[in-house]
Amino acid sequence: MTQTIGAVQAASMLLAGLFTGLKFHLPFLPVCALFCTGLAGGIFFYLRGKDYVLDQRPKRLSRLFVCLAIFSLGMARTLIPSGENAVTDIKNLAGSRLEGLTGHLIAPPVITRSRTTLRIELDNERPGIDFPTSGKLLLVFYRELDGKFQYGDRLSFSGTVVLPPDSSTGFSYRDYLERDGITAMINNPAVEKLPGFTGSSLRAGIFRLRSVLVNRVYRLFPDPAGSLMAGILLGDESRISSDIDRDFQKTGTSHIIAISGANFTLLTWILLRIIRRLVPQWWSPALLIPFIAFYTVLVGGSSAVVRAAIMCSLSILGMVLGRTGNGINNLALTAAVMCLRKPVLLFDLGFQLSAAATLGILMFSDPLCGIVRNILSKLFPKIDEGTLTAAVNILNDLCLMSVSAQIFTLWISAKAFGQISLISLPANFLIAPFQPMIMLGGFAALGLSFLFYPIGAGAAWIIWAAPALTISIVQRCADIRWGAVYSDLQPVHAWLIIGTIILIWIERQKIRFSIQKRQYQPYAALLLLFAAVLIWGNVSDRLNRRSEIEFRQTASSMLLTVRSPENRYFIIGDGLTNYGGQDALKRTFLPLVRLPAAAWIDIPEAWMRREFLTSGAADGLSVFFLNGRSVNSDPAGPESLDSGYTFCADGIRLRFLTAYLGKRAWSIENTRMRLLIPNGIPPERIFSPAKTNGDAYDAVILGRRDRKDLWAGFGPKLLDVSDRPDTAFILSEDSLSIRTK
Repeated sequence: MTQTIGAVQAASMLLAGLFTGLKFHLPFLPVCALFCTGLAGGIFFYLRGKDYVLDQRPKRLSRLFVCLAIFSLGMARTLIPSGENAVTDIKNLAGSRLEGLTGHLIAPPVITRSRTTLRIELDNERPGIDFPTSGKLLLVFYRELDGKFQYGDRLSFSGTVVLPPDSSTGFSYRDYLERDGITAMINNPAVEKLPGFTGSSLRAGIFRLRSVLVNRVYRLFPDPAGSLMAGILLGDESRISSDIDRDFQKTGTSHIIAISGANFTLLTWILLRIIRRLVPQWWSPALLIPFIAFYTVLVGGSSAVVRAAIMCSLSILGMVLGRTGNGINNLALTAAVMCLRKPVLLFDLGFQLSAAATLGILMFSDPLCGIVRNILSKLFPKIDEGTLTAAVNILNDLCLMSVSAQIFTLWISAKAFGQISLISLPANFLIAPFQPMIMLGGFAALGLSFLFYPIGAGAAWIIWAAPALTISIVQRCADIRWGAVYSDLQPVHAWLIIGTIILIWIERQKIRFSIQKRQYQPYAALLLLFAAVLIWGNVSDRLNRRSEIEFRQTASSMLLTVRSPENRYFIIGDGLTNYGGQDALKRTFLPLVRLPAAAWIDIPEAWMRREFLTSGAADGLSVFFLNGRSVNSDPAGPESLDSGYTFCADGIRLRFLTAYLGKRAWSIENTRMRLLIPNGIPPERIFSPAKTNGDAYDAVILGRRDRKDLWAGFGPKLLDVSDRPDTAFILSEDSLSIRTK
């Protein structure tokens, strides 16, 4: 039987090529040579295999070379600059104050409880002057704006250009903005509205309609239910409080806050059933396609919504043409088309979660329904087929579909948010019955309010119970202490787990056959190899007798992990989050390999400190200081950190020098080496007769918080690692070496 390259194979090779090109940035000539090789090889072996009826070796080689050509096409696409990923000159002016910048709004303002953000496209025309003339940036206001701004408005503004905040672990706001081509931002700029309009009149009209609808939703539904309704119906998350948002994340139900792919698909199929009843014609489903395009723009056009819109449109076209499509093929083609247009979508969290959830539902929903059907038929042998089918469908809507979606999204969420929700399944089960009511009832109340407001308000009063109960259930589940656990899963590990699940699913027939024949040797060998590599890595780390300092930093935080020759760990952290603190104090499954002994951690937010303490991450520490106060430490030790505080263990001495503007300066010493970590504190705050003498230090570690000009004339060796998020320093008796991670 002759096999051909399917949609899934072609899309997978294209996505793999896009990923490789974005990660490794290969030059054009090798990529071109690879494509020519794949194309020539594919044609050659195709001609050689034309005379074969069965799937012989030339045909297999032809498919292999064609896949290579598709892979190289993906890499070639990343070499073509686009508006979203092109590097612009505005990024190179970080730290400079610019006057008289002009640009226009490319999206409606985002107004939250604490700030307002404007997305700007520059359109300066100042020839002869070193001035940015292109690029996108973000204007951030932490105050009331004097005027109202809309999509397409032209603005003149001035301020200091800064880079968006970055993070070495977890979510990076800088990467998130750069995927949309925004490489810089200005905080609290002076802004003035200019005459003129730049943009699409159609989009402007849709955005005005969205603003009217959002305001009407808040009139009909009081907060917090109104915020949830605005998010679910119109994709407006701006007024959802941080506490409620955190509870939804903690319970694994954050996918319902905004209009997601699942909500979009639910709404589409509900409307499809209504249209089929009103217009019982073969072409009636096609009437939904213009609505899908309109609604996609109305709710903001996030990657998850666009993915759902394309897949729904393909399915509807298949219905009209009388062809039943394959869901996995549609997903693969949709993902390939979206990423071909915008390659950076591969790293977009919303796109990853949406595609992974859809893939999980397509792969596992029907098999899980089959398993439940078999169990119910055995438990209730006299049940009739109609009742059995209805029961399975209800369980699928309430639970099984959620389980299928989370088979893949669990690992993506763990690596992105640093937590795994153990309460996610029951929480989704409890709130699932309210979602159709929220979608249908919300739109019904909204439409009726424009016809006759009292009727719409009455309908909203009835529907209000659904979002209110949803929020209440989520908050109760979030209050369960063990409901969410910290996770330090790395991206590579998350994708390896997902890939392994897919591979096992594809090869499930062969695996089942091997188990039936009791051929366990290959699987046992793989498990033993994995265990040997894991144990050897931990043991080799245990046998390392050198002192090591790991320096991790972001724009707002600093973390020092000091390992002594006795393999004990001392943690110093400033400006951490609750998950950052848990990450610093993580234990391995072999307690003797990595066990923190002492920690001095500062977490600015009070609620984060509470969650950090309730997590139990600091239990068992011999010395632990949180925001300068002793917690669970030696009763004989000091109750608070004061200048000159010294901790000695295993030949390592940690000394707290001084604090300034919420930051702390430390020194690390062994028998012959002394290191200074100023942590953003200027020299005059550290070097004084009452504090310390600068000549006594062998090296100074300068990070992102430190101003290099203030240390330019300093005598000891300066180690500038401000552009390295993770750096390891290896201390010997009289030398210091650096290893960048």
